[in-house]
Amino acid sequence: MYQKTVSLLRGDVRARVRCAFPERVLNVCAARGVALREPRFLGAEELAFSVDRRDWRALKAACADLGAEARVERVRGLPFAIGRLRRRYALLAGAALCALMLVVNSCFIWDLRVEGNDAVPKEQILRVLAELGVRRGAFAYGFRQHDLCNRALPRLPKLAWLTVNVRGCRATVVVRERVPKPEIVNESAPTNVVAARDALVTEVRALDGEAKVLPGTVVRAGQLLISGVVETDGVENPVVGTRYLAGKGEVWGRTWHELSAMIPLTVALKLPADAEKRTWAIMWGENRVKICGKESGILATDCDKIISRKQWTLPGGLALPVVWETATCRTRSTARVTRSRADAEAIGRAVLERELAARIGADGETLGARVSSAVRGEWLLVTLSAECREQIGRVVPIYTGESNSQQKG
Repeated sequence: MYQKTVSLLRGDVRARVRCAFPERVLNVCAARGVALREPRFLGAEELAFSVDRRDWRALKAACADLGAEARVERVRGLPFAIGRLRRRYALLAGAALCALMLVVNSCFIWDLRVEGNDAVPKEQILRVLAELGVRRGAFAYGFRQHDLCNRALPRLPKLAWLTVNVRGCRATVVVRERVPKPEIVNESAPTNVVAARDALVTEVRALDGEAKVLPGTVVRAGQLLISGVVETDGVENPVVGTRYLAGKGEVWGRTWHELSAMIPLTVALKLPADAEKRTWAIMWGENRVKICGKESGILATDCDKIISRKQWTLPGGLALPVVWETATCRTRSTARVTRSRADAEAIGRAVLERELAARIGADGETLGARVSSAVRGEWLLVTLSAECREQIGRVVPIYTGESNSQQKG
């Protein structure tokens, strides 16, 4: 295998020699250093073998001295392939033009990628960079990283840092988002704990402040549960009459919720596509050229348009500035379908259960629930009545004279 590869790189000539004494050809070639490969006698006066391209002239000279006739049976290898292409000027010009285009295209940005973004959409970052001159088809070395960062960050307040790394015709935008400033909570500020809704209190845990209710008490929304104002009159503290504390704690209670939702009994259902049309286009940078197919920018309300884009790449992952776009338009019709009462009730129950879970929070639990429904024309009224156990305490600030003066100052 190695010898075959070397012979293809150097050029291989399969020769046929006619001589009265073919063995004399072998002896003369050996004496003159001409390496023969795969010799084969074709008759009493004819011999075939392979030699390197560089030994062909020495072989012809040896055959001329012996009065033998040498002719080429076939040639193969890289030097002969290049020689055949040497006079094809159009092909050489095309290859040179292709190489030149690759070199020129590598100086422009044809592929943009964004990394490190979670809260800020990719489209918003690319739109801001496009306004600053960094877009598909832009010169890769026509901007400065420091200036670009200083001009882009004021337009993207959620970003803390930005840079553009250019490698070939691909530009990778690396961003770092700002860490939100944590909310500063004054743990010593005077507060009360009040009831968020009507409930039957089952448990009171006062961490700071004075509990104002006991288990088994029925409370109304807004009623004081844990007070941050503590009276301290007595022998131990005869001077300080009232203390303001940060009322903290948990108050658990049984609550009752009644939620309702209107579910339509008649819905419009999309049927499978009646017809399908496809259009193809080529995108070169920011330019778009339609290849074939008819398309309209105004779509009907019952038409779905699906656009898929595929960027052409060379072996090795080198992106080309060409994107093949396929647009598929599917015309659909709708039909009015009537839901059964059971299906509509199941949908309404799922919606109301999600709403109830959001109200009572992750720590709350549902002790019991009942669902009822009633038809109202083309709608179904679904009602969920539930008994829950949840944390009903809500912290509210206490406005004292000192806090008011600090706010004014």
